[in-house]
Amino acid sequence: MKSVAYGSRAWTRWLEGLPRSSAPRPQVLRAAESIVRAVKREGDPALVRFTERFDGVRLTPARLHVKPREIRKLARGADRRVVTALKRMARRIEDYHRRQLEKGFRLESADGSVLEEIVRPLASAGLYVPGGAGAYPSSVLMGAIPARVAGVGRIVVVTPPRTLEENPAVGAALEIARVQDDVYRVGGAQAVAALAYGTRAVPAVDRIVGPGNAYVTAAKRLVRGQVEIDSEAGPSEVAILADDRADPGFVAADLLAQAEHGSGDEVVVLVTPSAELAAEVERLVALGVASVANTKSTRRALSRHAAVVRVKNLDDGVAAVNALAAEHVEVMTHRPERVARGVVGAAVFVGPWSPVAVGDYGVGPNHVLPTGGGARFASPLSVRDFQRRQSVVRMTEAGLARVTEDVVRVALAEGFRGHAQSVLTRFEGE
Repeated sequence: MKSVAYGSRAWTRWLEGLPRSSAPRPQVLRAAESIVRAVKREGDPALVRFTERFDGVRLTPARLHVKPREIRKLARGADRRVVTALKRMARRIEDYHRRQLEKGFRLESADGSVLEEIVRPLASAGLYVPGGAGAYPSSVLMGAIPARVAGVGRIVVVTPPRTLEENPAVGAALEIARVQDDVYRVGGAQAVAALAYGTRAVPAVDRIVGPGNAYVTAAKRLVRGQVEIDSEAGPSEVAILADDRADPGFVAADLLAQAEHGSGDEVVVLVTPSAELAAEVERLVALGVASVANTKSTRRALSRHAAVVRVKNLDDGVAAVNALAAEHVEVMTHRPERVARGVVGAAVFVGPWSPVAVGDYGVGPNHVLPTGGGARFASPLSVRDFQRRQSVVRMTEAGLARVTEDVVRVALAEGFRGHAQSVLTRFEGE
């Protein structure tokens, strides 16, 4: 881990070198563009061709859809203890997300005019479920449950062709989330294209959510506008603000937990005014690397983007953390609740008993979060992402008369005579 002083030139250089944008590499974007274009043009034949090329699985268009009875059969292979944990997790996630439901509002004026905001669920949503080592049943719950709570009419799931066989817990999660009816064996950029444009087998949707590799991210960027997406997710991040009251073992364990995600580009940062804590955490991190998953990529992450940021006091510490605007922020300080109120982070974990891992595994809030400094302006995935809002205006004659002068004056000031006339014409001849 690097050691830098907040506000120094070394700090500035280190901060500017972080993966602050999820923009895909040009060669990845070109490859994804070719795939998306082919799926849009050819439909199912392109999905079958790309599935054989990239996944080594030969399918027919009829085999793209995974029937619910097949999911049930595969899900029975999941560890029963894991299934029980997923069920408890699902209940907590649903309880939390039900609080996010909004009903809109209605304003009625004395003249009888009515203004409303109507909240409606999206007609459809697509959930991308990655495969292989990156198949996460927890992410199935995090994507599907808020969509279902929002009342989305159709939830379509896409996943690489071997996912359900290699990870039966994913099938169990699909059943627990009650989204097992519309599941398709297709992954990568081609799956995103299918969800965006639709094929004979795979229906088009209104929004696409779910984590994926660089090609999935690039495809999301390319189809945005045709559909909405959750985000262009970058490497996982954690910033821990801690003082001399923090347990160095807790801090080190939480840094390692984020560094083990597997990309080698994870951002793990300790911000502290305590030299003693910093030294002990660095020692424990070095000792603990061998015990986590993806040891090689963990070492790479720690050498590339990990840092101990030295600050003079906690006020500077909050400023440093907010400059990062990280995906996850932990606060382990004296009076952590008070300190946390000033912190910018997509998900903030307060006190020594709130490790990021509880957020990852279903304590309630969503774990699909903005990265790359996006916490400054973006929010966690929520029920609101699966709803749309529309305004409704119903004016009475008296109500229109009341605002006519303002409408006409501003319309003429902007050079739109037709706008003014569309209002004035209703009162001509009176």
